[in-house]
Amino acid sequence: MADHRSAADEALAAVDKLLADRPKRVGHDFSEATKRLTAYRQALLASWGGPPSEPMDRKRLSRLNAVISVVYGTHYPIGSPEWEPLRGARDELARLVDSSSR
Repeated sequence: MADHRSAADEALAAVDKLLADRPKRVGHDFSEATKRLTAYRQALLASWGGPPSEPMDRKRLSRLNAVISVVYGTHYPIGSPEWEPLRGARDELARLVDSSSR
């Protein structure tokens, strides 16, 4: 449990850094956030012993995959990065982390 909680905290911190810095070009911050999010996903899968069988865990995985997709999409925008979808993804990640720690 502690392993995926620490990965979750690192992922949330990386997304918070993106929102605080708002880099104008793709770069290290986006890559770092994506790495942290996928590490969190791997830690969750490990805590479940593989792909989730419980409906609630499948929903958590789906929500996390959606957050990863938004970060990835913001990383490679057509034009300037759109920050509002990333803010929404960050809030969803925070809710997910909170629900996973109960």
